[in-house]
Amino acid sequence: MGYLDALRNITIADIKVDLMRTAYDNDDALLNAFDPRVVIIWSAIFVVVPWFFYEPEPLFAMLVASLLLAYLSQTSVYLLALLIWGSLSNIGFIVILSSVVYWWQGGSGGLQSAVVDNSVALLPFTMKLTVISVVSLAAFSAMSPKKLAKGLLSLGVPRPFTFAIAYGYRMMPVLLEEYHDLVNSLRLRNKAPEHSGLLRWRYYLYLLKLAIKAFYPMTFNVAKRSRVTVEAMETKGFSHSLGNEASRELRLGDLEIRPRDVTFMLVSLLFVVVVAVYL
Repeated sequence: MGYLDALRNITIADIKVDLMRTAYDNDDALLNAFDPRVVIIWSAIFVVVPWFFYEPEPLFAMLVASLLLAYLSQTSVYLLALLIWGSLSNIGFIVILSSVVYWWQGGSGGLQSAVVDNSVALLPFTMKLTVISVVSLAAFSAMSPKKLAKGLLSLGVPRPFTFAIAYGYRMMPVLLEEYHDLVNSLRLRNKAPEHSGLLRWRYYLYLLKLAIKAFYPMTFNVAKRSRVTVEAMETKGFSHSLGNEASRELRLGDLEIRPRDVTFMLVSLLFVVVVAVYL
């Protein structure tokens, strides 16, 4: 009941604060302490590594390690729950659909047996996707937008693209706050249904209509905000600095691969070797 009560008490304000912390307060995150280039290369390696394993035991060990790393990296609980829920629901839909088709075509055994067999068959695939998703989320949400942009820029990614990533990170909580304000203003000017109906379907339909109505004004406001930002940056010579090598060196001057970065990479690779040998 405690978890159900916690789910019922989740508010937009809680999600907004959590996203603000993800976008701005990353100083104490574990992965944020390492060089961004090392973290990006590490995440690229561990996006590939799970595909070399086919047994549930090593994949489960990797899943536990990735969840522990996500916890130490202060990954947003809401984003992590949404990611895991999305993976499980997609795989569940595939299992149910394939089982029904198999049973409908006269497969041996009943529908329950087909669901169990398909679930067991898809378990390694599900764990691989979950490990990859958790690792990617932990890596890219733990680093501050500034460090992430620097890491990508140092690896050869064009600077306009790195700026777009950093700007998107910074704008995410602002967009959520603006969307929340628009929904609240629409709720003040619209009357909620007096009778909610069965399972409160009228009330949820009312909220859905408000969410759709608030989307276009938010898009329009974002376009205006982006235009003001671009004009301000052009005034400060942003376009000129894109191709300036001195500007690039100045931005990347504080990047340095330290012994702790090398240790982190070696320990991660050693963990994979141990999992592969003993599990």
